[in-house]
Amino acid sequence: MVIGIILLLAAGIGFLTFIIVRNALNAKRKNGEGQGDQSRIRQAIKAGRAAVEKDPKNVEAHYALAKAYLADNRQDMAYRELISVSRQGIEGKNIPEEEYRSTIARLYASNKEPEEALKKYILLIKKNADNPEYYYQAGVLFNDRRRQDLAEQHLRKAVTLNPRNPDYVLELGLVFYQTKKLTEAGNCLERVLKIDPANVKANFYMGKVFKDGRNFNGALPCFAVSSKDQEYKIRSLIETGLTYMSLDMIDKAQTELERAVNAIQKEDDSDALLARYTLGGCYEKKQEFLKALAQWDKVYAKKKNYRDVGEKLTQYQHHREEAGTA
Repeated sequence: MVIGIILLLAAGIGFLTFIIVRNALNAKRKNGEGQGDQSRIRQAIKAGRAAVEKDPKNVEAHYALAKAYLADNRQDMAYRELISVSRQGIEGKNIPEEEYRSTIARLYASNKEPEEALKKYILLIKKNADNPEYYYQAGVLFNDRRRQDLAEQHLRKAVTLNPRNPDYVLELGLVFYQTKKLTEAGNCLERVLKIDPANVKANFYMGKVFKDGRNFNGALPCFAVSSKDQEYKIRSLIETGLTYMSLDMIDKAQTELERAVNAIQKEDDSDALLARYTLGGCYEKKQEFLKALAQWDKVYAKKKNYRDVGEKLTQYQHHREEAGTA
């Protein structure tokens, strides 16, 4: 069977690769990840490679091969094939335009080509103005570029088209938070938490909204939830410590900030620097200056221009001298 397919492809029937990939993907969706499905995908990849080797300008074969690689979770190989498709163009080719553009846009974004990804999503919006996913993806990319005005515009549209998608509402809430619209941010985050009370990111930013609004009792439970997640653990413990410091509960703040420092894995990470800097500030409040200096020394060793750490080290240098540790 495979030999026959390759021979046909070698004879120039590149469209057959589409049929192979389509059948493999349909089988995968219907039956899940089974050995038979993987066999079909491998077959599609082999057939696609044969077609591309026979005719490198066969755009349909490149696209079908990209789809087969995606089915096999080989994003880098799929990206390479889609770039070949992009260079040659799809005009007049038997390739579904919207599917192609949305696929390559996603891969542009994951391969750190945000400008190209954004161009594709803007074009997709023009061609299909009722698809909320395109507005959402464009909104995320605009936010990454610090164009919160355009991010808000596109995310509002995504939420309007699909108000029940928590990802869309959450991202809009983050943009509101970044632009200091705390009421709007809180409303969005509250909607997300009603759908998914354990959502880590929503809990973390809901905690920040509460903390910024001086609702410290509301903030603490949110940070308690987000601190259980490895990605948000240190940041959440820092925010918990800062919340306790605002409540003038310095001993509790110290406990949480020490937990944050103990969780550090990479000393030069931004979270690590902030954790040590903030713990130093907590020790400073308790007038435990040598402990504070020990934390700030470690920050300074990794980033000399971090906030006012250099000034603090100079300001409190006399405590070292008095203790004979200078």
